[in-house]
Amino acid sequence: MEFVELKNEIKGLYLDFFKDMKIDPKTGIVEGTNKRFSGFPYIGENYVSAPVKILFIPLDCGEDECRNKNTYHSFESREDIFKGGNLDFNDHIAGIYATALRILKDKMQLQDAWNSLWSYNEYTAKKAIALADAINSIPKDLMSFVAYENRFRFVTINREFRTGNADRIWINAERERKLLLDEIAVFNPDIIVFQSNYGIDNCGINELKKQYKVVVAYHPSCWQRGANKLQYIEERIMPQVLL
Repeated sequence: MEFVELKNEIKGLYLDFFKDMKIDPKTGIVEGTNKRFSGFPYIGENYVSAPVKILFIPLDCGEDECRNKNTYHSFESREDIFKGGNLDFNDHIAGIYATALRILKDKMQLQDAWNSLWSYNEYTAKKAIALADAINSIPKDLMSFVAYENRFRFVTINREFRTGNADRIWINAERERKLLLDEIAVFNPDIIVFQSNYGIDNCGINELKKQYKVVVAYHPSCWQRGANKLQYIEERIMPQVLL
């Protein structure tokens, strides 16, 4: 499957989802609620040709929502979050980058890049990436090889607090679960990385494990658990990848 074909298939799933959930295609607002659809997933342009296809599935949209425009992410605006020209990521995306680099290093001859990043392992993934990027020792296009979709699809309109679990709820659990599973089937990843086990039972985790390599870990910005450090990737994520 080519990139454009994959993107179109995913878009088709969402258009059907919009109809079933009565989502306004312009604003993303769910009819009769104070909830707004957060946006389409991120699909790296090299995902389909990646030697290991990694699909990251975090929780809600958090601070990345299109709050100021009061709308939802298109494929293009979601892509902008992942393309930071100088790899200037937030804690969450930095954790995704570092995890992807560790998983892909052997398949893509990136051992030197990982070693460079690891030399700053006493820092957070975000700071380690900034330091390694400053000496041009890590790839700028790595995120083009991964895909990403939120588990919880909606945010509260005009919400003041964009962290925590306020928007980690299902409006229509059955339909949202169907979208998730349909998406995964289209993405056909080699590895699925669920970030946090919150609400994971409703994602058909046991069935997914029969078909895919599934990793469950804390969200990369969870500093209380040390998940924002490279050490966490090595000690908690990679053992699951290598099983």
